[in-house]
Amino acid sequence: MLDTHAVLRHALRLAPVTAQAQLLALAINQLLRGQVIAERLGELTGKRIALRVDDVPLAFTFELRAGGLRHSVQAPHVTIRGALVDFVDLARRRVDPDALFFQRRLGVEGETETGLHLKNLLDGWDYDLPAHVRAVLPGPLASLTVHALSRLHPAGNRRNSHPAARRPGTALPRR
Repeated sequence: MLDTHAVLRHALRLAPVTAQAQLLALAINQLLRGQVIAERLGELTGKRIALRVDDVPLAFTFELRAGGLRHSVQAPHVTIRGALVDFVDLARRRVDPDALFFQRRLGVEGETETGLHLKNLLDGWDYDLPAHVRAVLPGPLASLTVHALSRLHPAGNRRNSHPAARRPGTALPRR
């Protein structure tokens, strides 16, 4: 079976760090379009956050600003370090950052207040796909896409809709 984390680690070791950081910033900024958190990042304007992936090894520094982030070569205010698998799991919301921190799999160094503020922003963020679609597509196409998405994932049925995800002893909703 293909170990996707090993493939990703290998690819990250080969590509130039500056190009990776700029590509990552571009991707994150694209994902932030239409999201409430994009404006809330303005609360941390000018702060620099370094992400250090210890097992690759790789480090990116980004400067936060309203609406997103950009690659920076200046010293970070706070550094968040961990293994690639943990960063991927954090991004996919498979693990709780506090649990990783207390297990010493995720470390925070520098201005802990800045790191905590960023963590709280990220913890409170539920990705709003319809808002993103409206922000990136022209009006009529956005409306059609949002409508199609709502037919695929009806409201209230986005989380825990898979039977295996239900808590034991809970009944399925009646139709």
